[in-house]
Amino acid sequence: MPTPGAEPSPPPAKPAGRPKGAWNDPPMLKKKTAANLPPVATQKITTPVIGPVKTVDLDPNSPANYPAQHQPEAYNAPEAYVAPQPVFQQPYDPNIYAAAPPEPVAAPAPVEKPPIPDHYHPMLNALESATNDCKNVSQNPTHRRKLEEVTAKLEALKDKLRYDCVSGAVVENLNNIAGALSVKDYNQALYFHSQVAQTANFSEVGSFLPGIKVLLQIGAQLHAVHHY
Repeated sequence: MPTPGAEPSPPPAKPAGRPKGAWNDPPMLKKKTAANLPPVATQKITTPVIGPVKTVDLDPNSPANYPAQHQPEAYNAPEAYVAPQPVFQQPYDPNIYAAAPPEPVAAPAPVEKPPIPDHYHPMLNALESATNDCKNVSQNPTHRRKLEEVTAKLEALKDKLRYDCVSGAVVENLNNIAGALSVKDYNQALYFHSQVAQTANFSEVGSFLPGIKVLLQIGAQLHAVHHY
């Protein structure tokens, strides 16, 4: 009992408890409800569906509702045996695979040349006669080869004369050469030849005049030796 006149003692202190809302308290879990969830945005479908739409078969006995391993396997009847047919090979014939012979090519038709005018014949005859005389006399292979070239040059002269492609001054000197050959005067014939070479156009006489010069030179050598 308290002593009279003494001050009353303070009430006993309450035990220290954990302060409410301390800094290290974990946050309290709140139960998520529909009211606390954010609204879900809905979007209207405006794009058409492309591709086949898969349908669901609601029949529980449908084979589509069972895995493939539980579906019964289809029964395949064995195929009938077919005996192979014998293959007959045809004997090899080389004529079947031989290339066809080429078709013969037709030869081009010869070109008709106009005749040589008659007034050129004496001059041409004199030149051809001198060429044949040299061939008959000379046995030198070089001479004979060159005389064959002379014959080809005289053919070029004939073609010129057929088409009147030789001027009158050249024809006159050719006639003078032919006259000198008829009497075996080769020096005189070479003089007339030089007149043609100095005055005529080479494009006019270049195809035959060098052959005439070779003929006159060989003829002069043979005439000096054989006096034919």
